[in-house]
Amino acid sequence: MNLLEAVNALLKLNKQGVSAVVEGDMAGTRISLDKAYPESLPLRLEGLNKQETKWEDLGMWSPSMLQWQSQNWSVTRTINQRSDN
Repeated sequence: MNLLEAVNALLKLNKQGVSAVVEGDMAGTRISLDKAYPESLPLRLEGLNKQETKWEDLGMWSPSMLQWQSQNWSVTRTINQRSDN
């Protein structure tokens, strides 16, 4: 699926209470919803740290047109770690 379709699927799963991430062909990176969403900007770009043990925030990302159109994106469910406290 393309990036727009993947992000829309991510948002839909979030509304259903399902934790998921978007993964593409960039090894060691993923896109997730910010924990403060919907009070904040929704998308975070994350990357594995040097030890490949923990996901860390990589900051803002402005995808190029080629990245938006790329068909190399998928949505993967994660272990549900959301807390609605």
